[in-house]
Amino acid sequence: MTKLIYCVLLSHFIAAFAALGMPLFLPMVLPTLDANITSDWAGVLFILPTFCTAVAARFWGQFADKYGRRRSLLRAQLGLAAGFALCGLADNLSMFVFGLIVQGTFGGTMAASNSYLSSQINDAKTLGKSLNKTQLSARLALIIAPIGLGWSLSETNPLNAYLWLSALPLFALVITLTLPIDDLTRSKGIIKDQASNKAQCSQANSLNTLYWVFGAQFSFAFAMVVTFPYFSPYVQQYGVTNQAWVGFLYALPHGVYLLFAGKVHLFSEWIDRHQLERNQAQRTLWLGFGLLSLGAAMHLTPYQEVLIIARIVFGLGMVCCYHGLHQALANQIDQRQSGKVFSRFDAMSKWGGVAAGLSASFISSLGWLEVPFILSMLVSGIAAIALIIHPKFGHQHVKDSIISK
Repeated sequence: MTKLIYCVLLSHFIAAFAALGMPLFLPMVLPTLDANITSDWAGVLFILPTFCTAVAARFWGQFADKYGRRRSLLRAQLGLAAGFALCGLADNLSMFVFGLIVQGTFGGTMAASNSYLSSQINDAKTLGKSLNKTQLSARLALIIAPIGLGWSLSETNPLNAYLWLSALPLFALVITLTLPIDDLTRSKGIIKDQASNKAQCSQANSLNTLYWVFGAQFSFAFAMVVTFPYFSPYVQQYGVTNQAWVGFLYALPHGVYLLFAGKVHLFSEWIDRHQLERNQAQRTLWLGFGLLSLGAAMHLTPYQEVLIIARIVFGLGMVCCYHGLHQALANQIDQRQSGKVFSRFDAMSKWGGVAAGLSASFISSLGWLEVPFILSMLVSGIAAIALIIHPKFGHQHVKDSIISK
């Protein structure tokens, strides 16, 4: 099982390296296409693949549950490779945009990887830890890819980089082909044997119990991403002018995640010993959103020393939020619907990112660079309060559903 998990993580890292690294260099790519468009349109192209992934998520979730999660993962890797190849071969803006659309519509390796892991791992705690590790591989790619690609792009045409990077998802596809096929026979047999109104209602209720998790995921993605696009000009106005230092501060929360993501389960075990188990994911999310809100508020203080602490606090909030969300999913997921669940979960992250990116772009056009951090603080605080007052979050909702049957 450990070998399977790390094979999935390796293939996800390889795909994420390409998908997360190149968008940062879009301003370098557009001039090579003779594209006479403003920087605002460059921002639209930045979120275009994310938007397409969110739109297509529901369809691919149903595809995974019907035809297999490994097959869906292979599809995502092939779609990512095709999208990058089209971008690399583009000689005009229209073809490049088409490549971005293909990349987003037929990609989605995060949801596909998580869905496959859920089909292979039955233990909730092990699954929760594995989902944390897929985010760890994404954060690692987010740190390494800009550095590696920034160095290599100084030596080559950015479009050629897209073409070369299209080989990475294909390499990930080869790794995935060595993994076991998920057993659909058992799931289909269960569904066939229980093909009654009661069984269908049970599946519907299974998704309904996760709507608060989806809402929390949207809030988390928005609160996190809204602070990213204009972080550099924001800190520069407070005297942070060294670009290497700006880059370090930008990456610091992701570095904190890399350091503590593998240890956060110790906090959960402490909660298990001192609190009711059903509150574990809920309490971790309360703490995560609270730390995010506090970290965002600390960014408003114009002192570099406080800014460093703020970035660390923000990173700790990310650690707790990811862990709480993943553990809530692992505790409540119906494996027959894992494709739908993870596609919707990932879609809410994408929609949150799209909304955050558009909000940050609009706010920055008005010159209010501190407002994204105020928005992050407010959204995180509201999410924490909403989770506290929601009485049926987590296992209690599942328990009530079981009792009602």
